[in-house]
Amino acid sequence: MITLALLVSGLLMQAREYSPKFYCGVVKADSWTMNNNLEGIYEYDLAGQTLTKLTEGRDVYQAPLGGAVYEGGKMKGIHFKTVWDDFDQTNTYILYHVEYDMETWERTLAVTLGDMDRNYISSCGMAHDPVTGTNYGIFYNFNMSWQVVNRKLATIDFSTNTPTRTILGNASIPMAAIACNDQGVLYGIGQDGWLYAISTANVGSGTEVEVMPLGDLGIDNISTNPSSMTYDAHTGRFYWSVVLNDQKCYLYEVNPNIGSVAATQLMQTPDNSWLVNLCVIEPKAADEAPAAVNDLAVNFEGASTTGTVSFTAPTTTYEGNPLTGTLSYTITANGTEVATGTVEAGAHATATVTVPAGDVEFIVTVANEVGTSPEAKLTTYVGPETPNAPTDVLFDYNYDTKQVTLTWNAPAMGIHEQPLDPEALTYNVYRVPGGQLIGEAVTGTTFTEEFDPESLAGYMYKVEAVNAGITGEAAESNKAVIGPALDVPYTNNFNTEASFDLLTVLDNNHDGVTWHWERQYSGGGRATYYRSTENDADDWLLMPPINLKRGATYSITFDANTAISNDVDYMDVAYGQGFNTEGYETLIDHIIMNEPVTHTYRNDTIVPAKTGVYYFGFHCTSVANYGWLLLKNVSIRMVQDASALMGDVNADGKVDIADVNIVINIMLGKDDAANYDGRAYVTEGDEVVDIADVNAVINIMLGK
Repeated sequence: MITLALLVSGLLMQAREYSPKFYCGVVKADSWTMNNNLEGIYEYDLAGQTLTKLTEGRDVYQAPLGGAVYEGGKMKGIHFKTVWDDFDQTNTYILYHVEYDMETWERTLAVTLGDMDRNYISSCGMAHDPVTGTNYGIFYNFNMSWQVVNRKLATIDFSTNTPTRTILGNASIPMAAIACNDQGVLYGIGQDGWLYAISTANVGSGTEVEVMPLGDLGIDNISTNPSSMTYDAHTGRFYWSVVLNDQKCYLYEVNPNIGSVAATQLMQTPDNSWLVNLCVIEPKAADEAPAAVNDLAVNFEGASTTGTVSFTAPTTTYEGNPLTGTLSYTITANGTEVATGTVEAGAHATATVTVPAGDVEFIVTVANEVGTSPEAKLTTYVGPETPNAPTDVLFDYNYDTKQVTLTWNAPAMGIHEQPLDPEALTYNVYRVPGGQLIGEAVTGTTFTEEFDPESLAGYMYKVEAVNAGITGEAAESNKAVIGPALDVPYTNNFNTEASFDLLTVLDNNHDGVTWHWERQYSGGGRATYYRSTENDADDWLLMPPINLKRGATYSITFDANTAISNDVDYMDVAYGQGFNTEGYETLIDHIIMNEPVTHTYRNDTIVPAKTGVYYFGFHCTSVANYGWLLLKNVSIRMVQDASALMGDVNADGKVDIADVNIVINIMLGKDDAANYDGRAYVTEGDEVVDIADVNAVINIMLGK
């Protein structure tokens, strides 16, 4: 079997004159210093004798030391690194299965195999059979002490996270490098300097595989350092990078033809770079085939899936010579042919195409009698755009009407950066917890619902935009605590994390840095705000909803301090109804804390203007990169109850016409009413004092 394939290989016609380029990993170079290693993927240009790094920075995994193959647009391999084992007091190895995209060289997979999967290392590199797609390696068979017992020829399948090896047989001849030719014959260069053909028949792990010596390459000083070989079908030659005993790395061209086996030294590698995982970069087109098209563009209006693809035909061949005449073109969309035609060299062409909605990769090629051009590619989204999530979803609640009000901003763009028509969007609204859909196909950017929860709990809403039937990602509102309000007295020492559950946190600057519960080292806990390094604080901590009476007097006390010496925290305290804190009344303004000493703060003069449900809020306004605000022992209580006769303005124990006259004078702004507080009286709000206002006041006074 080996002999027949070798004879066919020997009949290869002399390839046209050209100079190959290679992908390779570089693991060492003379100019590197300890802090300036540049392991990674390089392009090796044989004609220019240059190595060009294809990726930025350092990535040791891009140069797998255990061998790699190139298949399906991916480089797949085994990397290992040395680590010190404290238990065994010796060096051991950690192995990784890695994978990279060959267009971007971005890592697409990195799985730790662990030190027990040690028999994945093929020191002579790996070989990919282009005929069958099989990958081969000659793998060390280690014992538990990382000593080499023997070597096994095996196939390796990288299709799963943990590669699968299938042992074909023992391989007693140490190989420096292996590679397959274009007919699937496996070759190896032994540490003894001979070229071998290696049988890939499965003879079992206890039996030697068949190895045929083809010729002495005349090199007898091969080191055990990394070595790599690849086959170039254009020349019918192997290219071999090897580090010799002088610690210099050389590139050889190896002729495998029977009767003329030889290795020709081409050069020392640039910067004495040690190369692994050589792979020939196939030319993208024949020399006299057209170059790639220029000015590739697509145009699809709005949500339409019918549009145009346009391009300019090339004026040169792939090699750079002038190009004339008529060219044929082909346009594919996600691999499906959607248009063909002809175009003159250098002319502009436009084709109308219809494609499925979604992300579409358009590929355009042109061809002449010699061959097809390299591909020109463009990926875009076609069809109805998927909307981005709405922004600034705000949740407010009115206890008087039991009504939730949601507002938000419509997304202006979709996820593919296409503009949206805000008037064409609808929205779905969900209440959490429960995830119940409570609003479907909502128009506009406001939603209201009557909601009277039976128990006090934290709620939030999610809003998702819908564009032409396509639903985008949901945005979350602020989380807020609503339900049956609590009565005073209310206290919270924050000693448990559960004590934080009925508090509402408003992260007004949306930076993710806000109030949270923190355990104390001495036991218990506290509410705390810890600094943002970038943003000034604008964060509210609201106590649970509390029932307050019009005309009663209330007190709030709390302990607060900053946790760090010479640091500064700022805080305001206010109260109000709902979650729009802009309308809150300030109780304690601009508290400054600059030492880790706890202070008790108090306001005993809180008189609500109306009976209702209120939230007491602590507003942290510390500047960026400062502060560690601590809050403890919040207490809200009634100091004095409201008068039993709220209409008894003159305090004579009865509600009569004298009280009405006083209230009317207050409403009219008369001087003789200056001694009375009109805050408790609510008029019709039309800015005109008339009989309607008097009637409203009388009803209030009568408790109606």
